[in-house]
Amino acid sequence: MQIIIVHKNDSKASILAQKVKAVLSSRGVYCSLLGFCQLTEGNCPEGDLVMVLGGDGTLLKTARSYADSGTPILGVNLGTVGFLSSIEPEDLMEALDLLLQGKYEIKKRMMINVQLLRDGQGCLHQSIALNDAVIKARVLHTIKIKLWLDGLLYTRYQGDGVICATPTGSTAYSLSAGGPILEPSISALVITPICPQFSSSHPLVIRSSSQLEFELDSDYVTYLTIDGEEEIPILKRDIIRITRSSVVARTIQLNQVSSSDKVSIGSSRQE
Repeated sequence: MQIIIVHKNDSKASILAQKVKAVLSSRGVYCSLLGFCQLTEGNCPEGDLVMVLGGDGTLLKTARSYADSGTPILGVNLGTVGFLSSIEPEDLMEALDLLLQGKYEIKKRMMINVQLLRDGQGCLHQSIALNDAVIKARVLHTIKIKLWLDGLLYTRYQGDGVICATPTGSTAYSLSAGGPILEPSISALVITPICPQFSSSHPLVIRSSSQLEFELDSDYVTYLTIDGEEEIPILKRDIIRITRSSVVARTIQLNQVSSSDKVSIGSSRQE
C-alpha cells in the first residue's frame, strides 16, 4: 500500500505527519509527505489513498487536487470544526489499524464545475469545487445578480451576493447565510442569497442536473470565490456557469460522522 500524507503548514501538523509516516513505514507501508502549499490540481503524487492532516480548507484543496484520479481521502481534523474529517488526532493511531485492515467505507461527495464566461473572450477560468462558489461584493453597496436556470431567467438577487453550494457545502458559508442543510447523498444544489435587500429572496434547492448561470448586473467590485480559496475578479455582464461535475470526491469514513452534529460550533472554513 502507498499512502500520501498531506499536512497543513504548521509545526504541529508537520510533526504529526512525520510520526504517522514512521509508524506506517514500520508496518511496511510506503508513505510520502506533501505540504499544503505543494498541492497542485492534476499534478500530485499517486497513491492508494491520501491522508489529510489539517482542517476543512486543507481537505477541500486536496479533494480538488485528487478529484480526477479518484483517490480516496481520509481527513484527520487539525482545524477548529472539521466537518469533512473522519477522525480526531487522539484517535489517529487506533484508526491506522482499521485503515490497514481495510475496515472503512468510501463515501462519494458531489462536486461542481465552475466557469467564468466573458462576452467576446469566452471562458476565462474553470475550476471544480467540493463546497461552493460564492459571488460577493467587496464594497459597501448592494449588487444585482440574475439567475438563469437551464437557459431561462429564473430570478434576480439584490444584496451582498449569492452562494451556490453542494450538499457538502450546505454546512459551510451557505448555512451561516441562512441556507438549509442537505444530506450529502442528495442530488441537489443550494442557492443562498447573502444579506438580501428584499425579504422575498429565500434560499433555493435546485436539482443538480440543472445548468445554473449567474449574471453580474452591477459595476461595483465583485469577486468569485471557489471553495473559500480561489478569488477571481468579475465584471458587469460576466456569467458564472455552474454544472454538476462528472468527478466526485471520495472520502474515507472510519466512524459514522454527521455534519449536523457540528453545525452549532461554526462553519467549515478552517485550513
